[in-house]
Amino acid sequence: MLPATVIIAVVVFTVSLVAPINSAGSGSSSSSSSGSGNSPSNGGPGSNSMDENETLKKSTSSRIVHTKYGAVSGTIEHLDGRHLDPVEAFRGVPYASPPVGNLRFMPPVTGALWSGVKKADRFSPVCPQRLPDIYNETAALERMPRGRLEYLRRLLPYLRNQSEDCLYLNIYVPTQAGSRESSSTSKYAVVVFVHGESYEWNSGNPYDGSVLASYGQILVVTINYRLGILGFLNANVDRFSKAPANYGLMDIIAALHWIQENIEAFGGDPKSVTLAGHGTGAACVHFLIASAAVPEGLLFHRAIMMSGSGLAPWSLVGEPAKFAAYVSHHVNCSPDLPHQLLLKCLRDKPLEDILSTSVRAPDFGNAFGPSVDGVVIDTGEIQQMDGTHYSDYSGNPAATKPSAHIHNTLNTINAILLRKLAINKLSKYDLLVGVTRAEAYFAFNSEDVQYGIEADRRAKILKNYVRSTYSFHLNEILATIVNEYTDWERPVQHPINIRDETLEALSDARIVAPAVQTADLHSADHRNSFLYVFDYQTKFGDFPQRQGCIHGEDLPYLFGAPLVGGFNHFTRNYTKSEIALSEAVMIYWSNFIRTGNPNEQLENDHVRDRTRFKNIEWTPYESVHKKYLNLDTKPKLKNHYRAHRLSFWLNLVPDLHKPGNDDVPSGHHELESDDEEQPAALPTVKPLNPPQRDPATIGSNYTLFTTQVFSLLNFSSYGILPNGSRHYPGTRPVHPVTAESSEGVDDDGGATGVGAGGAGGMSSSQEDGFAAYSTALSVTIAIGCSLLILNVLIFAGVYYQRDKTRLNEPRGGGPGMGGPGGHGTLQTKKRNENGQMPNNICGELESLTIHAKADPSTILGHHHPALQHHQMPPPEFADLPQRAPPPPKHLKSVPGDGGGMLPAHALQLIGSNCGTLTKKSCVKSNLSAATVGGVSVGHPSQAVTMDELRV
Repeated sequence: MLPATVIIAVVVFTVSLVAPINSAGSGSSSSSSSGSGNSPSNGGPGSNSMDENETLKKSTSSRIVHTKYGAVSGTIEHLDGRHLDPVEAFRGVPYASPPVGNLRFMPPVTGALWSGVKKADRFSPVCPQRLPDIYNETAALERMPRGRLEYLRRLLPYLRNQSEDCLYLNIYVPTQAGSRESSSTSKYAVVVFVHGESYEWNSGNPYDGSVLASYGQILVVTINYRLGILGFLNANVDRFSKAPANYGLMDIIAALHWIQENIEAFGGDPKSVTLAGHGTGAACVHFLIASAAVPEGLLFHRAIMMSGSGLAPWSLVGEPAKFAAYVSHHVNCSPDLPHQLLLKCLRDKPLEDILSTSVRAPDFGNAFGPSVDGVVIDTGEIQQMDGTHYSDYSGNPAATKPSAHIHNTLNTINAILLRKLAINKLSKYDLLVGVTRAEAYFAFNSEDVQYGIEADRRAKILKNYVRSTYSFHLNEILATIVNEYTDWERPVQHPINIRDETLEALSDARIVAPAVQTADLHSADHRNSFLYVFDYQTKFGDFPQRQGCIHGEDLPYLFGAPLVGGFNHFTRNYTKSEIALSEAVMIYWSNFIRTGNPNEQLENDHVRDRTRFKNIEWTPYESVHKKYLNLDTKPKLKNHYRAHRLSFWLNLVPDLHKPGNDDVPSGHHELESDDEEQPAALPTVKPLNPPQRDPATIGSNYTLFTTQVFSLLNFSSYGILPNGSRHYPGTRPVHPVTAESSEGVDDDGGATGVGAGGAGGMSSSQEDGFAAYSTALSVTIAIGCSLLILNVLIFAGVYYQRDKTRLNEPRGGGPGMGGPGGHGTLQTKKRNENGQMPNNICGELESLTIHAKADPSTILGHHHPALQHHQMPPPEFADLPQRAPPPPKHLKSVPGDGGGMLPAHALQLIGSNCGTLTKKSCVKSNLSAATVGGVSVGHPSQAVTMDELRV
C-alpha cells in the first residue's frame, strides 16, 4: 500500500506542475493569477488581462529564493512582443506583520518567520479603502471627464479584494538574476515604485513591472501601504508632540528596510536603490527624503518624482485632527480622549464602521494624508498653537472654514521642506523630476471638457482653489490669477479658451510650479538633476486630442505597455511611434536607476539597437539655463519651461501671500463668498415686528407688491432702508423683501428668517429673499414699460387729432379773408415756441387775403394772361427774416371795370389751374368770360376765395 500511495502522490504533483503550463499556453487564466476570487470576465484582480491577450504566459519557477524570513518561489513570465526576455515574478511577498488587532493604528512590525517554501504566485489583497463611486454614470460625469470614468472602470476591479492584512510587495526580476547572485558587480539596480492616484485608494498590484524589468534590465518592486483612515489618521491635537500618525509612510520605510535586508537574494543591488513615485506617491517620496526617520543614503540612493512634489499645496493635510474628530464621532469614540486612548477605542471598532465614515475632502485638498506628527514629518521648530478645539465638532469638516488662519498649510510645508536641513538631505540624492502637459485635467467634469466653461464657472473654480490654499490677501491673489491667465489678445473669450486657460492655471499652481521649484532647490548643490515634460498624448487613449498628455498618461510608457499591446488597466492600442517612445522612456529611466545619469548606454547592445528612438543628450537641469527634455515622438531639448507663468507662482504669489502689518483688518484677507456656497456670510439684520393683519389678507399679493415697490423706490432713495438701517453713499443697500407665508412666523409671533421686511414677515432663506426681490423688480419694470407705451399711444392720438382738425377747418370769407374792408395780406408762418421752423417741406401760408379798394363785387374782376408767368414766393424753409410783411400793392382798376387788380404773384393761383400747391381751395362760382382789351375779366359777381395755401 505504501508504494501505491507514493506513486499517486507523484502523479498528482506532476499534474499540478503541468497544468499551469498548459493553461498558460492556451491563453486561459492560470491558478496563480490572484486570490481575489473575481472571475476574469468582470476584470477583477483575479484575472490578468495580459493572459487574456496572450501577451504573458506563466510557468512555475524552479528557483527558490531564501530570505531572512523564509524561502519563496515565484513564476516565470514569458513576454510576447519585441523579443523581450522572460521575467521571474514574485507576487505577494510579506514585508511586515499584518496590521490587525492591536497593530491597527500602529507603526509596522517586523514580519514573522515562516517554514517551508512560500509560493509567491498571486497578488495579495489591497489595503482597505473607499473606492470612487462610479456606479451612477450620470452622477460620476458631473464630477469627472468621461475619459477618467473609462479609466477607473478598468482600474477599480483590481482593488476590490481588500483586507487589513495587506503589507505585501511584488518583485519583478530578469531571468538572468539566478546566475548573477554570486557576483556583486553584476547585481541589478532596484527601483521601488510608490503608486499614486490618491492618499485614500489604489494599490501597487495593477502596475506590472515585467516589461520594464525585461527591457531595462533592472529589478522592479511595487508595494502596498496603508491608505486613508487606516494609513493617515492623526488624532493628536498637539501638532508638536511626537505621536506616530503617518502609518502609510512608515509602511514604505518598512518596505525599504526589507529590501535592504533581502533584495540581494533576488539578484538586486541593495546599494543601488531608486525610490520612484507618481502623483501622491511622488509627494511621499519627497517627505521621506526630508524625514529624520529615514537614514540618509542608506535605504535608497536616487529619487524619481513624476507629476508630484512635497511642495505642492495638496501634499500635506493641514488640520488632520479635525477629520479625526469626525471619524471619532461616527464610531462613538470621544474626541476628548487623549491621543493613545482614542486610538485604543478605534482599534476596538469593526473595520466596516470605520470605513463607513463618509468624509468629503475639501476642495483641492485631502481629508487624510501625510501630516505633521513629529516622527516622520517634523517642522523642526515649535510654534504656538492656534487654540482650535475639535471636541465639540459635529458637522462636516469640509463645510467649515476656520475663522483665522494662523497655521497655513503652505507655510507648514515650507517649514518642513524649505528649511536648510531638508534641502541638504535632498541634495544627497540624484533626482529626476517631471510633469505632463495637462496635470489638472481631472478638476473638470464631462460637460466642462466637452463645451468649455463660462467666466462665472472659472471664477467659482479659482475662488475655491484660492480659499482652500491661501490665507492672506485672497482677493488680490484671485485678481492676479485671472489677469495672468486671460488671453487679452482675444476680444471675445470663448468657453473652450477659458477652460484651457483655467486648466493651465491649476496645473501650474498645483503640480508644475512645485516640481520646478524642487528641481531648483536640488540643482543648487550641483547634483544630478534632470527635468522632463511628457508632452505626448496617446492617439487611441481615453481623452480628447487637444490638451496634450493628461495626468497619468505617461505611466503606460514607463511600464512598457505599448510593447506588449497593453495590460491590466492600461489601454490596448498603440502605434509604432508610441512603441518607440515607450522604449525611449524605459531606456532613460533605466539608465538613471542604474547610474543616476539617464544618458548612460544600456549594457545589452541588442536591446539598444532595437529601439527606433534617436538618442539625444539629456542635459542636467540647473537654475540658470533651466534645460529640460520635452518627451514626444520627436523629443527635443528645450529650456525655461513656462518661465513667465511659473515665475508668477514662485515669486509674485508668495509675495502677495503675506499677512501684512498689524493694522490690516482681518476681514481684508477674506474672499467674497458666493451666495450659494456660504449663505451665512451674507449680512443679516434684526427683523422688525410685523404689524397685525387680517388673516384674510395674508395671501394677498397686493401687500407684498406694494411693500416691495415702497422699499425699492422710496426708502433707498433717502438713504434709509425699511428696517431702519442707513444706506451710505457708495455702498449697495440690501433690499429685504417679505414672504407671504404662514411659515415665516414662529410660535411667539416673531418673524423668522434672515433679514427683515419693511412691513411683513421674513423669507425663510436667502434664496427665497432674492427670488422675491427679483419678482418685485420684474413687476416694476413691466409696469414702467406699460406706462411708457401708453404715453406714446396717447401722444400719437393727440397729434393725429390735431392734424385732422386743421384739415377740417371752415373755409370762407371774413376779416382778413378778402371780405369787405379786408386787406390783401400775405402772412408768413411763425416759428414755434422753440424757435424752429415748421416741419412741412414747403412751408405754409397761414393766411392770404386779397382786397381791392373797389366794390367787393368786382374782386378778381380782371385777369391778365401776361401775369401768369410770375414766380412763386420763396418757401418758408428759406428762413426769411422775421419782420412785418410789406403793405400789399393795390392793382390799378381795369378801365371800365371798377374791380381791383390782384397782386402779380397771386394771379396764376386762380382758375382751375392751381399750380403745384398742396392743400388748396379754389372756389369758382358764376364766372362768365369777358374780354376787355384782350384781357379776360371775370363777372362782377365772380369771387374766388383762397382759404389756406401752402407751398
